Amino acid sequence: MTIRAVDCHMHIFGDQARFPFAEPRSYTVAPAGIDDYWKAVSGTGIARVVVIQPSAYATDNACTLDALDGFGDAARGVAVIDPDSITDADLAALHARRVRGVRVNLRSVRAVAAPIADVLPKFDRLLSGSDWHIQVFCDPQTLAELAAVQPRLGVPLVLDHFGTIDPRGPESHIEDMRRLVEGGAWVKLSGSYRISTGPHGDGVAELARTIHAMAPDRMVWASDWPHTPNHSGATTRSDAVVAYQDLDTAGLYRAVADWFPDDGIRRAILQDNPGRLYGWDD
Repeated sequence: MTIRAVDCHMHIFGDQARFPFAEPRSYTVAPAGIDDYWKAVSGTGIARVVVIQPSAYATDNACTLDALDGFGDAARGVAVIDPDSITDADLAALHARRVRGVRVNLRSVRAVAAPIADVLPKFDRLLSGSDWHIQVFCDPQTLAELAAVQPRLGVPLVLDHFGTIDPRGPESHIEDMRRLVEGGAWVKLSGSYRISTGPHGDGVAELARTIHAMAPDRMVWASDWPHTPNHSGATTRSDAVVAYQDLDTAGLYRAVADWFPDDGIRRAILQDNPGRLYGWDD
């Protein structure tokens, strides 16, 4: 069975002379472009991507938009915006460039400081009537707060990287995730190396199956390429380049077959579900 897989979470970094990083930021990295990406996933079934605005660029989406132009219709994007200054015309321009969501960072550098109960409805009002979603990057301890706010939202939530749940517990985080998924949230089964440091991704396969069972039609996969450096969350203004994590991106894709041996399940996660979420009709 041929699958036209979608990588639902990857980043592009450009040359700093053209796309300067925000000041301050958590890391400085070398350029990682479109050709580099296709080399990293060579031999996989990946045919489409979702380019996610990284924290290092803050709300300057220029590099992400340039990447969307480069990928063409094989790409969709998720932007980072300032809800207090963006206009309807700005949002329309982003939509025309194939952006389909906004990312809200509740975890790392430049994390949203306002209470979740205030900030998420603000984004929701901006996106009302659109086919966009709110993508959330958060600690698992935050899932309960998200679940409390979710009934007030009209657009879907999409949770980054397994909700950053540790496969070893606690069980309450799984139950908070269940509440969110039952309320309509989507989950990216991605960034397994962020949540398990075991030699074989200890516990990740079981966690993937547990979350998938909550709503099989709202699970997607992503590589998180180019695997930005581990960092403490502290900020820097240094231009000293830090290396990406040395990971087998194609191997992360192949791991899905270990998690889900069934061809139909993999097709849904890799192709059909993201097609609906990001607006590909075929």
